[in-house]
Amino acid sequence: MSDDASAVTHNPAGLAQIDGYQIILGTHILFPSTKYEGAFDAETKPVTGYLPCFYFSTDFGKSGPFTLGLGVNVPYGQSMEWEYSTIQNWFYSVPYYSYMQTINISPAVACSINPKLSAGLALNVYPSKLEMDYLLPPATPSKIKVDGTGYGCSFGLLYRADRYSIGLNCKTGFDIDYEGDYSITGYPKEDADARLKFPPVVGLGLALRPNQALKIEFDTEWVGYSCLQEVPVDITGFPPSIEKDWKDSYTFSIGAEYRKSEKTRLMGGIAYITTPIPDSTWDPGLPDADSFVISAGGEFLTKIGSFSMVLGAQLFNDRKSEKGAPYDGKYESKGFFGTVEYKKGF
Repeated sequence: MSDDASAVTHNPAGLAQIDGYQIILGTHILFPSTKYEGAFDAETKPVTGYLPCFYFSTDFGKSGPFTLGLGVNVPYGQSMEWEYSTIQNWFYSVPYYSYMQTINISPAVACSINPKLSAGLALNVYPSKLEMDYLLPPATPSKIKVDGTGYGCSFGLLYRADRYSIGLNCKTGFDIDYEGDYSITGYPKEDADARLKFPPVVGLGLALRPNQALKIEFDTEWVGYSCLQEVPVDITGFPPSIEKDWKDSYTFSIGAEYRKSEKTRLMGGIAYITTPIPDSTWDPGLPDADSFVISAGGEFLTKIGSFSMVLGAQLFNDRKSEKGAPYDGKYESKGFFGTVEYKKGF
């Protein structure tokens, strides 16, 4: 339950807690990797991901019930690249490179219904782009590159008492119709179209404040990935749809924040995330599995604003494929990340 301008995308009702103007600039830096052990050994190429974010809130310097906000972040993003030789050993069945970026541009408004209860509403605009690079036998590169935009909204409630807060946030699902082209090296480009469903999300959080220095928070989130049963495509040489049969996913987390002084806050947490991808449609193009996320960091107030830094790791359970050739074996994935943010109120 964010108590700063990032509430725009976490729970817009939280904007009601902020007085005056506030701006946040930051970025998340990701270092994912996957190792394969089976008929041969392989590892993804090193890839660094950057997910910038921007948040702004204002009550226009007034003590009225309304607070406005604007947020820009990247809720869906990933990239992965395998060696050519790995894809050839897998009979060219998955992309050697895949990339996805979906941005959320979110104007929001919060209203203080009374001193303890607030509500918030946000519009979500999701420009998105996908790229998948394949090899055709024996070693001819081909590329699918498409983009599109989806639309949704978010609604939140926040109840704040002296020693605890309870928050509820709901985001609608949305569809994106992607359009672009499919190209094979040495041949003219052709049209490519696909439709992808993105899930609704419901989150519930409880924050406890035993004293003025300590906050302990429990959060759970349901993500309705079961909306993604198949992906309709219109691409020469591809089937009319790609089966997914994804399942709903759940996140359970606990975190703590300790205010060491007026200028220093320390924070940390752990989360468990279930994968939505069943064994029946899983493949190395997205080697997801159940995972734990561990993070720790701090926020430090200076004369020009506050700076925060968080470091963490996402450790995935080993995933074993036993469906038969071509990619039976064990997959071990992990990711390290860092977050740096600058926050200024005025």
